[in-house]
Amino acid sequence: MATDLRLAYADIDEELFDLDQIPVTSRDVRSVGEMLFDVDYLARQLLMDVAGDDAGTLLRSWPTMVAAAEDLWASLPGRRPGVDERDRPITSLAAQASTIESSLSGRKAWPGPGPTNPRVDQMTQTLLNAAALVRRYGAEVPHERTEAHRDLEAARTRIMHGLYLTAHAVNVALHDNGRDRVNDARGSGRRVQLAQHHSPYAIAPTGVWVDRMSACENTARSYLTDRFAQALAGEAIRPVDDPGRLAQALASWDIESHRALARDLEPSNILLITRTQGLIAGASMVLVDAAAAAGILEPSDRLVPAIAEAGRSWSNLASRWGDLAPPGARLEEPLARAAAEVRAAYRQITHDTTTLATPEVIATRRGLPQVTVATLRAIGAGSELAHVIAEKADTPNLTGPARALSRRAHNDVAAGLATPPTEGDVVWVSPADILARRAVTVPQPVREALRSASTATASAASTAASSAMLAHSNGSSHRHAWLSAAENAQHGGHCTPASSPDHGMPCRKSAGIDRSAPVGPLR
Repeated sequence: MATDLRLAYADIDEELFDLDQIPVTSRDVRSVGEMLFDVDYLARQLLMDVAGDDAGTLLRSWPTMVAAAEDLWASLPGRRPGVDERDRPITSLAAQASTIESSLSGRKAWPGPGPTNPRVDQMTQTLLNAAALVRRYGAEVPHERTEAHRDLEAARTRIMHGLYLTAHAVNVALHDNGRDRVNDARGSGRRVQLAQHHSPYAIAPTGVWVDRMSACENTARSYLTDRFAQALAGEAIRPVDDPGRLAQALASWDIESHRALARDLEPSNILLITRTQGLIAGASMVLVDAAAAAGILEPSDRLVPAIAEAGRSWSNLASRWGDLAPPGARLEEPLARAAAEVRAAYRQITHDTTTLATPEVIATRRGLPQVTVATLRAIGAGSELAHVIAEKADTPNLTGPARALSRRAHNDVAAGLATPPTEGDVVWVSPADILARRAVTVPQPVREALRSASTATASAASTAASSAMLAHSNGSSHRHAWLSAAENAQHGGHCTPASSPDHGMPCRKSAGIDRSAPVGPLR
């Protein structure tokens, strides 16, 4: 009989459990608390980015998000029988949203039928995922305990705060939409009767929706008044139980970002990629400081400034690609999920409840050596990603929303970021295209500035990558400490004590592959 030359399981066992051999999962492995924090994060990002052209899509998405939030609220354990006073705000908000949905149904007048907002849809799906997780594990929450009760109150506060921010974003978009209508009318010589309440720009057809969304916003605000900071102080902190989580998250992110860039050009995907790279740079600065405080990295005068410059360049590039993303543009779900896990994995290490932890506190956290190596590798990988994105700036026939590109073109020329035209002042985008909210070809000043920003980002990312590689190689004297920490993390089991609010959940190995179950029922 011929000899079987295939490797036995024992021969590959060591490779299978090597920390560098990272298993990649496509499932959402965040806890409920991490999901709620991410909804809050996405709502804040939406509020910063919102524009008048987003008003219609946001309004259509609002009722569905409120319904998902009400579903999660109802699934939280510890509800009292009968009518609970603390449930009145979410019940009232759901009733208001349902009337908005009824008014939108079959409506031909503005905003009429059309797409929903992908970012609000992402928050809605996150809330639905959290509700499913609570239904699966909520029975194991000892809600009668003080610490668990405070954590549940923090969860309700997070839900309502996400709704409050989103309602405010919808209101801002409605006001911006009205202002654009007023400016367009004045530009064409027509007179417009300004509104006398809320804002002069709360004119028809957006004025009635400003009234209704203001009622929703006030309902959410009434719940949060004198409660927000106190409630979040009782939020449970998920312990760093898996030192390999960040490495896995960054590996998945690298894969999904390259897959997205290899497909058709979508500015919305590039916007998410550049923003996430900026977040990685910012979090890496915090971890580098903590690693230096712990003696894991040798002090360097080059590393942090280089990473900081890369982060600024990524953020500047993100703002430019954001101008090219049309309202209602969809994100690729695997890419959005990978970005969310990166945010959650970093926050677990860098934050202390609602605030950024000090370097001294982070230095005491489990798995800092592995986390430091992972984040330095991510900074190194960012250089290649920046060059791939720079190629996209040269794509012919790039298009974007007319109004955003018109403003960007004039601003770039005025700021000296693009070559001024020899013929003097130029109308880069037709007023008719702006009024009709069409997608137009990227004007020459915008394309020129986009290429310059892409080149600057690639250069800054390359400098940061070189500094990260040097810091990594200079830490070779600490290699023994890193390996010892990794071995302890891999072989040392972690169980929560009976006094912990996470008590009752099954323990998991720190380097386990299946991380679909949360560490605790909520956090």
